[in-house]
Amino acid sequence: MILIIAMIIVVIIIIALIIKYMYVQAHILSSKEFRKTAEKKSAKMRIKSPEITCDYCGCIINTVKEKKCPNCGAVYGDDKELKDRFKVDEAAVEKMAETAADKAISKAHKSGLETLKQIRIAIIALIGVFVLMIAYSVIVSRRTSTSNTKYRGNEELVDYSYMEYKLIDSPEVTILDQDGVTLRLMNVYASSLNEEGGYSNVCYRVAFSLISKRDKPVRLYLKCVGVNGRCKDNEYIYIYSNFKKKAEVLFYESVYGEYFQSIDEIVIGECSLSDEDGEIYKSNSMQTFKLNDKGYTVITNDKDMGEVIFENDEIRIRSLEKEDDKNHYELWIDNLSDSNYYIEASDLKVNGEYNDSYILHKSGIPAGYTLHHDSVFGLGDRYKNLPEDTKVELSFSFSDSVDPKNDFSTGYITLK
Repeated sequence: MILIIAMIIVVIIIIALIIKYMYVQAHILSSKEFRKTAEKKSAKMRIKSPEITCDYCGCIINTVKEKKCPNCGAVYGDDKELKDRFKVDEAAVEKMAETAADKAISKAHKSGLETLKQIRIAIIALIGVFVLMIAYSVIVSRRTSTSNTKYRGNEELVDYSYMEYKLIDSPEVTILDQDGVTLRLMNVYASSLNEEGGYSNVCYRVAFSLISKRDKPVRLYLKCVGVNGRCKDNEYIYIYSNFKKKAEVLFYESVYGEYFQSIDEIVIGECSLSDEDGEIYKSNSMQTFKLNDKGYTVITNDKDMGEVIFENDEIRIRSLEKEDDKNHYELWIDNLSDSNYYIEASDLKVNGEYNDSYILHKSGIPAGYTLHHDSVFGLGDRYKNLPEDTKVELSFSFSDSVDPKNDFSTGYITLK
């Protein structure tokens, strides 16, 4: 508030100084005025005595008291002596006018320079106040953003009161160790046991430990794109969280997606660290972390489902139209290669008509993994009652973040 008042005062001062400068410049007398003044001054200088001699009788006439000669009564208006006495010296007038003008201009110039100097100082002061306001705003903004940032601290295992979890594994695997920040996956928990003693149709929670040696708060961004040979259209684990400086935190994340017997292997896709100054570390390369040496049970109950609509040495794509929801499809994409791919699939055609629908957006599919997407939708109400022979096409693009030479696209493929 003080800075704003100071800025207003400085602006008012600048305006006042500009008006003063314009006033001084506008009130320098014109050359006509200088001449008139000079003529009056010259005339006064030439009047030494009010007495003249009458041209007719030689009598002395006092021009102040008498309008005509007191002796002969002659009028002295055309008296040569009088005319010579009041005759203006043009050269002298011009010189005096020029001198007066020079003095006035010099005085105005000097006054104008002084005013311009004051204006310059006031403008510098205004800029200084403005810079201080910006600096103050930045400081307040940073303090506000820092104070409003929600930092993760030590958390409880149970996320909902009706859930119960049991520890099933303690891998203590280092996921990230970069620039003074270490992230480790410590424990795996399952929500319940089934009758056979195995873990299926359960919810999983994993415990992460983050230790930061940095003197500033950090932000962690991490996506788990695969678990136990499977991946899906979004992430099994997604972290986008802030942590205080010098943090030592134990926090928990749920594993979303397929039903597994256990969590034995995870694949981390995109991962980055940043602080208030910018990015510290970033990786798009997929990394596989084995949480134990037992291996994992591969989900195979859907390995033959659907019809193959595309296959090469790298990828096999299967699709299946849902019986209870016509023109909606399930997709299976098998990565047959040794490359890790990201998939984009959003360009959809229905009977040749282009439809910009969200299908798959940068979904990860590690080498040897299968991606299952159970709902190709987004066709809109106008496609609800389509005939049996409706042609639905979808294009896929695959990109390898490590070796772009492996990138390829399928073109449009008809879903079946």
